[in-house]
Amino acid sequence: MITYHLELPNVPTHPFCALDGLCLETLDDPDDLQVWDAPPELEEEIKSTVDELKEINLGTDDDPHPIFISALLSEGETKDLIQLLSEFRDCFAWTYDEMPGLPAEVAVHKLGVRHDVISVKQAPRRMCLEIEQQVVSEVKKLAEAGFIREEQYPSWVASIVPVRKKNGQIWICVDYRDLNKACPKDEFPLPIPELMVDIASSHAIFSFMDGSSGYNQIKMAQEDERNTAFRTPIGIFYYKVKPFGLKNARATYQRAMTHIFDHLIHSQVECYIDDLVVKSKVKEAHLYDLRVVFERLRRYDLKMNPLKCAFGVTSWKFLGFVVRHRGIEIDPAKIEAILNMSSPKSLTQLRSLQGRLAYIRRFISNLSGRCQPFSVLVKKDTKFIWDEKCQNAFDNIKQYLSNPPVLAAPISGKPLILYTAALDESLGALLAQVNDEGKENDLYYLSRRLLPTEIRYLSIEKHCLALIFAA
Repeated sequence: MITYHLELPNVPTHPFCALDGLCLETLDDPDDLQVWDAPPELEEEIKSTVDELKEINLGTDDDPHPIFISALLSEGETKDLIQLLSEFRDCFAWTYDEMPGLPAEVAVHKLGVRHDVISVKQAPRRMCLEIEQQVVSEVKKLAEAGFIREEQYPSWVASIVPVRKKNGQIWICVDYRDLNKACPKDEFPLPIPELMVDIASSHAIFSFMDGSSGYNQIKMAQEDERNTAFRTPIGIFYYKVKPFGLKNARATYQRAMTHIFDHLIHSQVECYIDDLVVKSKVKEAHLYDLRVVFERLRRYDLKMNPLKCAFGVTSWKFLGFVVRHRGIEIDPAKIEAILNMSSPKSLTQLRSLQGRLAYIRRFISNLSGRCQPFSVLVKKDTKFIWDEKCQNAFDNIKQYLSNPPVLAAPISGKPLILYTAALDESLGALLAQVNDEGKENDLYYLSRRLLPTEIRYLSIEKHCLALIFAA
């Protein structure tokens, strides 16, 4: 192993990773309708944290307005936080009626449908009576809230795909695949989640908020409203507000957040689509930081979902990681899912395992070397045979993940230490840094397999290659 001390003034950027939204697959029979399970981001549940939360009521016994704060706060801290939340209660929406929407000068969603594309009217799809009744009920709620309006002569017509939440309720998702094909891509950059995790981990206290029906708080551009028409059992409707499932919806929302929070981003708040993280270096500053963010929310009428908020916590789960002041950990649920996996019996199952490992690759030393026995099985026209080498590699990975490392976040301005390793069939690297207490912390693991020609390199050549790869 070779060690390099790097005098770098800034923190390195990390590989991009993102989560896609709900994906609608092609139905075998266009007349049939499947009911999909809702992805986690659509569930009305409390924000996932490591801290224990307690519920407080910002309303009355007859008209409760629940919200959640950390149970680890002192009595005085709890009192001050509740007072602040009560002062800015108008920043939350418990019902559709409390969501006026963002001003048009802040954001509207434009489709930019190409004029050379022929409009598509999707055929009606059958659904059972029970599902139909729930769909009709939800359509009426959207109409009463002013989110949708009836249309008689649409050019584009999409069908709905009911999505079932954990509580059994039906959420309406519209199949906008045909319309999306006719729209250009919005290239507005989304934040890199991994980098957001690194930035937030060096803070002492957090508050997490989620936009209330976030997409619906942005209005559709007037010229594009009728293009969102969709078919229901009681008529054809179009959206006045941005629905879930449209192309570029995330880019539009991120642009709005960038406009609203401006210079507060990377200072007091981080925004990833409709997820907000208010962060403070010291506990004493957190109420001030929250107040600054709440004032922005109030100014632009952006409402948060109180049931998905958690205030004053010291740790949180985000995109598969647990963020604490002392560092970044893998979400235990992610580890448990891998530890509970049985040996892959097909290429599809192996791909699933590889995908899970790739997501947490920054935590695993020499991941490529550990997974080398799997590489033979993924080659084209290779019969899938899970042999002893594959099983040993799988067991080795499970053993490693039973006690995974805690990674620190990079400290800007401090020197970085780069360790490289050149093995027989793989290259490895570790980025580390000495913290303010003089302790060396691991920051990031990298690895890759050697190509057939590279395997024949001399040892010194492999070490040079490892340095080039890591740099």
